[in-house]
Amino acid sequence: MANNSIETLRNSVVVATDGEKIGKVGEVYLDADSSQPTFVTVATGLFGSNETFVPLNDAQYKGDEIVVPFSKDFVKDAPNIAEDGELSPAEEQRLYEYYSLNNGTYANDTTRTETTATGVAGTGVAGDRDARVDADRRDVHAHTDANNGDVVAHEERLNVSTNTSARETGKVRLRKVVHSETETVEVPVRREEIVVERTNVNDGKVVDGYDFDSAEASADVTVTAHEERPVVSTETVATERVSVGKEVHTDTERVSGEVRKEEIVVEGEENTRNGKKF
Repeated sequence: MANNSIETLRNSVVVATDGEKIGKVGEVYLDADSSQPTFVTVATGLFGSNETFVPLNDAQYKGDEIVVPFSKDFVKDAPNIAEDGELSPAEEQRLYEYYSLNNGTYANDTTRTETTATGVAGTGVAGDRDARVDADRRDVHAHTDANNGDVVAHEERLNVSTNTSARETGKVRLRKVVHSETETVEVPVRREEIVVERTNVNDGKVVDGYDFDSAEASADVTVTAHEERPVVSTETVATERVSVGKEVHTDTERVSGEVRKEEIVVEGEENTRNGKKF
């Protein structure tokens, strides 16, 4: 660990033994006596909103990765300790007990690999650590016994979703209604009139042999007058198009709900080591 600078650790990513990424390093904590890095915090939880402490004992450094001998689920279930710049003796003791560390070293160095409830390789003394995690998940009331000194606090969080079929806010229906109206238009029409003109013939010429009987028969002339009349009919043309669609607008609504949160009270913090954040 001496060959790894603080800045290098801060720019690293913590990786589990099976290669699964646990999270990016948030802060580096140094031992109060040796000033050597002992813990790093890693962002876990929803959207990386929770900082979890991970010990650097037996950690392997590969480029910008810190490979720790723990599974991601095991690290996420570590004691929830506020990342406030300094570890109190009681908080440091809780981390040592959870990770099966004795004064900074593992209590059992023979093996620290086991199978967790999810089937991913975990770390710690075989059987004991999973038993503690499962017990904490089943029982919201924290407890301790002679062999296990870790206590896990839990809290409820609101889970909010949206339902587009919850209720209707409006409905539009298109239909056509036929109305009758009277229109008046002016149409030019033509009509014929018969005009009679009479002209006196006074040329003084004598008509010889004029046959009145024949002239009467041939003089029968008929002239007919006509006129135009309006003829009314209808034709159909398109006058308007109406389209109906939907626009989606995004608003923000504030929702609230009651959640429960556990708080762990620590009594007796004497005779423990203290860690400080760098």
